[in-house]
Amino acid sequence: MMDSNAVVSAPVLDEVNFQGAITRACGLIAPIWPLDKWIAVNPFWGLRDKPVKCAERILDQRGGFSFLMPTAFYREAWEGGRISEEDLKESLAQSGIQSSIQPLFDLLKHERTPEEPLCFSVLDAFSANAESVNAADAVNGEIGRLCGAYFDARQGRWSSAGKKKDKGGFFEFWLAAAKQDLSLDYRTGITGARKRLKEIDETQLHAVKNAVTAINLNTDELEVLCHNLLMRVLGWASWSSGVDWRTCLAGEGSEATESLLSALLVWEAVALECASNKQIKARTAAWARIRQALQADGTLSLSAANAQKAKLLWVWQRAFEIGYQRKFVDIISEDRQADRWQEVDPKSANVKTDIQAIFCIDVRSEVMRRHLENDNPRVQTLGFAGFFGLPVSHQSHGPYSEVQRLPGLLAPAYRLIDTEGNTASDSTLNRELDQKEITRESVRHSKYSSLSTFTLVETTGLAWAWKLLKDSLHQKKAEQPGSIANARDNKLVHHIGGDPLTISEKVGLVSGFLKGMSLTRDFAPLLVFVGHGTQTDNNPNHAGLACGACGGQSGGVNARLAASLCNDPQVREGLGDAGIQVPESTFAIAAEHCTVTDEITVFGQKSVPESHQSLLAELEASFVTAGRESRKERATPLKLNGLDDKELLTSMRRRTIDWSEVRPEWGLANNAAIIFAKRKLTRGKNLAGRVFLHDYDSELDAEGEILEALLSAPMMVANWINLQYFASVTAPEVYGAGNKLLHSVVGGNLGVIEGNGTDLRIGLPLQSVHDGTYWRHEPLRLTVLIDAPRERIQAIFERQPDVARLVKNEWLWLHRILPEGGQERFDKGVWKNCSG
Repeated sequence: MMDSNAVVSAPVLDEVNFQGAITRACGLIAPIWPLDKWIAVNPFWGLRDKPVKCAERILDQRGGFSFLMPTAFYREAWEGGRISEEDLKESLAQSGIQSSIQPLFDLLKHERTPEEPLCFSVLDAFSANAESVNAADAVNGEIGRLCGAYFDARQGRWSSAGKKKDKGGFFEFWLAAAKQDLSLDYRTGITGARKRLKEIDETQLHAVKNAVTAINLNTDELEVLCHNLLMRVLGWASWSSGVDWRTCLAGEGSEATESLLSALLVWEAVALECASNKQIKARTAAWARIRQALQADGTLSLSAANAQKAKLLWVWQRAFEIGYQRKFVDIISEDRQADRWQEVDPKSANVKTDIQAIFCIDVRSEVMRRHLENDNPRVQTLGFAGFFGLPVSHQSHGPYSEVQRLPGLLAPAYRLIDTEGNTASDSTLNRELDQKEITRESVRHSKYSSLSTFTLVETTGLAWAWKLLKDSLHQKKAEQPGSIANARDNKLVHHIGGDPLTISEKVGLVSGFLKGMSLTRDFAPLLVFVGHGTQTDNNPNHAGLACGACGGQSGGVNARLAASLCNDPQVREGLGDAGIQVPESTFAIAAEHCTVTDEITVFGQKSVPESHQSLLAELEASFVTAGRESRKERATPLKLNGLDDKELLTSMRRRTIDWSEVRPEWGLANNAAIIFAKRKLTRGKNLAGRVFLHDYDSELDAEGEILEALLSAPMMVANWINLQYFASVTAPEVYGAGNKLLHSVVGGNLGVIEGNGTDLRIGLPLQSVHDGTYWRHEPLRLTVLIDAPRERIQAIFERQPDVARLVKNEWLWLHRILPEGGQERFDKGVWKNCSG
């Protein structure tokens, strides 16, 4: 029994105080999305209001890991020339540390020595069970297994406790299961745990209140404990946070994360009740140490020596980033004339633009855009968010759920519905597809039913033998790019209510995306909206290789809708009334870029008028040439160099259907910067597929409304992508998804676990950032380069607090283009010149 004299001394919390601590701790966990709707997430989002160095220390102390690279990484970067002495000196000067650079080299002689681990939970004081599993791991494993059963929407067929989900959230589901678990004490090594859990018959609120009383910590300490407990089951905590996020986005309420944390807190209280005096004293001593070291910013104080080492390691990280930024400034500034907007490529000077191609800002588009313009100076490319500003969900025929085709941070306002042109044809096709799905579901039910026989299962398994053989011999036909986007006509209606859009609403959509890409004049005869997508087989992480923001969906559907709206005569008339004159001679079409093969498929060629057919033929020929050059550039990192173009294209096409291919492409690996400026600034410059490119003309945005939208949306998305890749490299055991070869999919599309683990793996698989020998993503915080006046940028900080937090807390680096050339950097409220 617990010795009351050994309880940690702390003020008794009232309900408001302890609820606030729980809510704040839950807010520190970033959300994640399902596999089939995956988006890149900034895993440090919950800590964005803290300086990045403070956040790193918090995670180091509460989670037991650092999101800086090992010293060996920086040593290799120094020896390989990616960090120069000039970079080191500049980083040291920015840090404010009064020191020579010698201590920096001394630091590289040894790996970072971790601090003595802190025992936040009493579970850490328990001995291992009979199977040599410590109590904390056993409890977390039990929580993980039950999370898998509770959140499973597809795979679970025999969930005996599943019906109890309707009686409450995860807390109630967990408690009911724990009470029935006869092996609970044995597996956790906590004698008497099940008995005490069976005595709990209160609601979640009262159970947690009693648990918090037993734990007996003050508000700040309770928040620290709660964060530590959630970090122990980070995958499921992140999933729960995602459930809360998406439910809130839909205008509903959810407390999934709090429900999970409630179970963890009750376990903590139960363990305290079952603990021996020795274990209680160990816990008391640990919290006395924590209390003494806890500072106002949530971190624990370090020894002078360790504090200095931590600062010096940050100097190396910043020097690594400065090394990239120095080259970045040089590339942007090269060949600049007195006229800052003079064309860099002499071939494109004074050449009439006949084709304007709008690509997603995705870093993979930079390579294709560069080669397309190099091949044909009459083509002008622009960068814009790949959903083209159209917040739609797509409803295809049949019994399928609608698919959201917009950034995961937004909710759809409109629904795009496939149609055959009339209600009777739509109904006939829907019935046919419904019947096919009913048949498939019957087979699935027979296979997984408790009454099915081994004979049935093995017979249906044999039916797949020919398919498995064909797939293994690469005889499967690759899916045609954009087949969904090019399949049928559509009708656009409001997401709520289903009413068709008025002409003025359609004009508003088109006006919005044209202004957003600074394309409101000088329209070319042929306007091309180029979405992008990926093709891979047998790949649970497929969506992570598509758009990094739009829930893993391709952009073909949105591109086709954008082109259709632009060609609408009534929309054109409305645009004219709004001051945007689109010439009658301008015709819009849609296309989709396959990022595995670098092939671009044009949709609806037959709808292009005869007057534009020659331009279409010219465009398609340029797409072929640009694709060939892009494949050559991508060949080396894919270890395909040395092949001619025919062999290279064949190999890349094979990667789309090879079910054993663990890295069909590199996705957004090695992303490092985003630029908001006219294309003339970067045209003809090799940015190596590392930069997001978004068109922006400050002269068309006197009030700064467009820039505000860009910094609060595309920049935010780029930051999420950048830090997702960053964390998957710097802390792969925590924020990476592990080895693809060991993955098992949970809940149909919920997530993956690795091997026999029980916690979800989040972030990117190792194969998406590492080629087996080297990291393919360099962990750099995003550099944001803007062509706009200082005052306009800083005014946005006042109106957009999250933008201000990311900048001022150094989660990214903000640069501005100077009128006379060069760049300046925003540093602690002051603009400082960047040397090239």
